[in-house]
Order: sequence, then structure tokens, then C-alpha cells
Amino acid sequence: MSCVLPPEILDLIIDHLHDEQAVLKACCIVSKSWVPCTRSHLFAHVELNASKSHMDLWKKTFPDPSNSPAHYTSTLCISDLPTLTITNIYVGSWIRTFRNVVHLEFLYVGPEALIPFYGLSPAVRSLRMAHSTAEVFDLICSFPLLEDLELITPSSESDTDSWNIPSTSPKLTGTLDLRLLGAPTMTHIIRRLLDLPGGLHFSKIDVMFFDIEAESVKDLVLACSDTLESLSTLCCPVCASLFNPCD
Repeated sequence: MSCVLPPEILDLIIDHLHDEQAVLKACCIVSKSWVPCTRSHLFAHVELNASKSHMDLWKKTFPDPSNSPAHYTSTLCISDLPTLTITNIYVGSWIRTFRNVVHLEFLYVGPEALIPFYGLSPAVRSLRMAHSTAEVFDLICSFPLLEDLELITPSSESDTDSWNIPSTSPKLTGTLDLRLLGAPTMTHIIRRLLDLPGGLHFSKIDVMFFDIEAESVKDLVLACSDTLESLSTLCCPVCASLFNPCD
């Protein structure tokens, strides 16, 4: 006598295996009916490194966007994509398959390479950028539900270009984490944050800065005074030679 379990019971069993990658892979080839639930765990977190050809491998493995597991991904990390070259110029055509991403990370990605990712997923609530530039604010404003923002070690080049301030900005009600080692960059990043038309509503701020940036940081904190619940700061003494090196 055969016993057929209801689909919701099978899904519950598979859910309990969410940390067992090997078992999930085995389950994925047992039955077509098991594929959706197993993929929802196997592809929940995806890391793509351009220098290791991860992007090319993904596109080769899943050439049909309608059959891609990308829509199961909630956390997407893109790294080592410095420029928009001929090899990744078509990124926008397949990156849109990651339409349900909630947590988005960019590690060592150049500003031009960010263009295809604007508005990637309307569900994005957390954005982490490492080695970014001030151009990241065009990307930030493309995510209407964005709450948490983390910016780490951006370019040390001064941002002298004018910026067309958008008419709308994201919610920004969560955590702001700034690790900007370079006074010109910190100043311009904070200025652009303060320029956002929707205002700043962060409940937590964690910032590391040089002492000559104290006034900018003060303005940032004051802008969030109505919503701020937690503040952590680390002020480092600046070394003049960092900004005025001897010839």
C-alpha cells in the first residue's frame, strides 16, 4: 500500500533541511515536484565573482530566464566587476531575473558596471557597497523600499561633479553604516545623503571618521534626530600627509 504525503507536508520536511546543502541537492533530483522548494533554499544566497567567470557560468547553466532559479534568490552578492566591458555589457538582460532580491551587495564594482543593476529588484531593503564611489547614490535612489545602507572604503578621489538630485528617495529607516576612510569622500557622501528629498530616517547609525569630518557627521546625526535610537561613532585623528603628500 503506497502512502502519498500532501505537498505541503513534503515542503515542510524540505524546509527543515535548509542548512543541508548535500541533502537538498539530492532532493532536487528525486522529483520535479520537489524542485521549487529545494531551489528556494539552494539559491537563497548567490555570490557571483566576475573575475572567476561565475557570471558566465550562471548564464551558461541557466540560459532560459523562465527556468532560472534566480527568482528564489533573496541575497545577491556581486564582486570584481570593475568596468562595463564587452563581456558584461549584456548583464542587464539576465540580471533582471533576480527580481526578488532583498539584500544586495557589491564588492569592488566600478560605477559604470552598476548601471544594469539600477532598480534590479523593487524588494531590495538592504544595500552594501565596498570600494564604491559617490555615483552609488543613483543606484540607491532606484530602490524605493531601501532601509539599510552600508558604505565601505570608497574611492579616495574627490567628488567635484554636480549631481542631479532625484525627485524621490528611498525610505532609509533602518541602519546606516559608514566606513569611509578619506575626508573628501566622507564629506561628499554625507552631503548627498542630506540632499535626498525624502529626508533621512535612520534608527541606527554606525560611523567611523577622521576628526576633520566631525562637523559633517554632526549634521548627519542631527538630520536623523527624530528617529535615531542607536549611535556608534569612532573618530580617528587625521594624518595630514594622507591628503597633502610631499612631492
